[in-house]
Amino acid sequence: MKKYINGIIAGIIVGIFHCLFLLFAKDLEITVFISTFITWIVVGVLISSVDFKTNSIIKGVTVSLLVSLPSLVYTFTSTIFGGIWTLFTTVLVGAFMGYIIDKRNKR
Repeated sequence: MKKYINGIIAGIIVGIFHCLFLLFAKDLEITVFISTFITWIVVGVLISSVDFKTNSIIKGVTVSLLVSLPSLVYTFTSTIFGGIWTLFTTVLVGAFMGYIIDKRNKR
């Protein structure tokens, strides 16, 4: 149960952080913020529960990309810059979450 709590906490922290970056984007509806926040909580739970036999950073990137793929497709069709930014943050934050969750679960 501890590993799921770590995943939820990491997801909440990253979700808040990511939503703060979304404040710089113009004309976003509140549903984008809610969806982003929930997505990162789900990513945190999945990273903490998946048992890939790889590095924790690779596991975080893989899970975050798989979960974010539908929104990435939509974002790329809307704006190329937004899609590149979303892809970059997904990889970066997924790697960070994988590393942090793995370190917290080993304690």
